[in-house]
Amino acid sequence: MKHRIASFAGGFFAVLALSLCLTTALAASGKISYNFANVCLDGGTVIVAGADISAANGQMIPGSILYTDEAGGKTNYLPLRKISDLLKVEVSYDSATKTIFLGKQPGKADQTAQPAAEPAADENVIDLRIPKEVPKNPRRGDEALIKSRGGTILPDDDVNSYRGNDKMFKDKNGELRWEYKVGNKDILTDLDKAAAEWSIVDGDFPKNKKGESYGSMLLAEYVGYAPDLTQMGDGYIRMDEFDAAGQSLNGLSEEECPHEYTYFLYNQEGEVIEEMKGSCGGHYDFSGMTKEEVRAAIERGDFNQPTPPASNT
Repeated sequence: MKHRIASFAGGFFAVLALSLCLTTALAASGKISYNFANVCLDGGTVIVAGADISAANGQMIPGSILYTDEAGGKTNYLPLRKISDLLKVEVSYDSATKTIFLGKQPGKADQTAQPAAEPAADENVIDLRIPKEVPKNPRRGDEALIKSRGGTILPDDDVNSYRGNDKMFKDKNGELRWEYKVGNKDILTDLDKAAAEWSIVDGDFPKNKKGESYGSMLLAEYVGYAPDLTQMGDGYIRMDEFDAAGQSLNGLSEEECPHEYTYFLYNQEGEVIEEMKGSCGGHYDFSGMTKEEVRAAIERGDFNQPTPPASNT
């Protein structure tokens, strides 16, 4: 099912700021780092720090890039295709003009246009803005199901309980989520459906003998909370533990950084099956370079290997 973002053209970057939480795992002045961050959409982790993601052509690419300039300013770069998929916004590329189009292309009929008035209570509209007034006919979800999974229903008369025309709730971990998505199969993408085949039992994450839930983070919105054990590769990770391990490298220079951190892979029963190593992603010194020069270097592939350690001789 396709969605459109209300006022998308004027608010794309605001949407990113509202909907993505970035947990920095590495920052060093004048440097570039790969896979530095976990990226969360509406409380669910969609890009994992320390791990590449698969591009449309099957190649593995960095899930995130952090550039820190000489003044300490940090710029976060995320794959546009991944963001467009997550936000359900069409993206296309015109090679003749070297132009990336988000949403409608000029000269093409607008199949997703909507009036400038308050967003309609329409299943094809997602608006991430807090409304100025409480919506008259908000889109809601199954409150009984949400409560059965530990969720907290928010006050109807508070504008902060809404995003656009949609009613929100807090899951059992305190994360803000959409009511209407819980138990709603219509929100599932093909990737979600594939994950659901092994990750969902009777509409919920399965539980191990300790009562811990396990499954794919992709289905957190559908289930109504994130699993205790999040699927990663051939096993599972405890996300808080994984985040803390990556953050232990935060702010370290190349000389100070051990360049790797340790985290654990678990089985469905929550038992450690392997000790894993994550990487800081390398350190790249681009002091004195402009952003244009850095972009050109990225296109040339200059950043494929970490900067060699300084010699002690």
